[in-house]
Amino acid sequence: MTVNFYISFPIHDSTKAMTEINDDLVRIRNWCFDNCLLLNSKKTKLMVYGSRQMLSKLSDFRVTLLGKDIQPSLYVKDLGVTLDQILSFDEHTIKNVSSCMSILGQINRVKHAFDRKTLITIINTLFFSKMFHCSSVWSNTAEKNLKKLQTAQNFAARIVTGTRKYSRTPLTRTLKGNEKLFELAGVRVSEVGVKFRLLG
Repeated sequence: MTVNFYISFPIHDSTKAMTEINDDLVRIRNWCFDNCLLLNSKKTKLMVYGSRQMLSKLSDFRVTLLGKDIQPSLYVKDLGVTLDQILSFDEHTIKNVSSCMSILGQINRVKHAFDRKTLITIINTLFFSKMFHCSSVWSNTAEKNLKKLQTAQNFAARIVTGTRKYSRTPLTRTLKGNEKLFELAGVRVSEVGVKFRLLG
């Protein structure tokens, strides 16, 4: 069982916030004990969100569970999304792109065994479902992260079209003859720049 709870507080009320969180943790602990459920303090994470300026003013913020002090983490993973303290999603992007490129690398090694329609289905299932997971949460990330995601998308397009990385033929021109193929994956070439920005 996973329990998430949130509290918002101004910096000058951080001591009061710690007290309230500790009181809530005691109530959760008691309820778990009463219902014969176990709590694992080692897996309990504390995350404090805010701007860099605000976080720099927050000192010695910690809570206690089962006699163990829990200090704020730099990153936590929730529902497949890695969250950082300032919600830049840098760490999430790094991990997501790394995992997606690994998937594409494996697909690229066996692409000769599939026709294009099947290949698009595989990429859509294994790659895009992972890349765009919870995209509504992290879509406001920095341009540098979007470029990393773009690189992975370009690799996916090259696998399907057979275009080499340093080909003189722009990738967008190659895609023009494959609108129907990409529509099978729920992607339209006319949507380039919105969801599936395929750049040469």
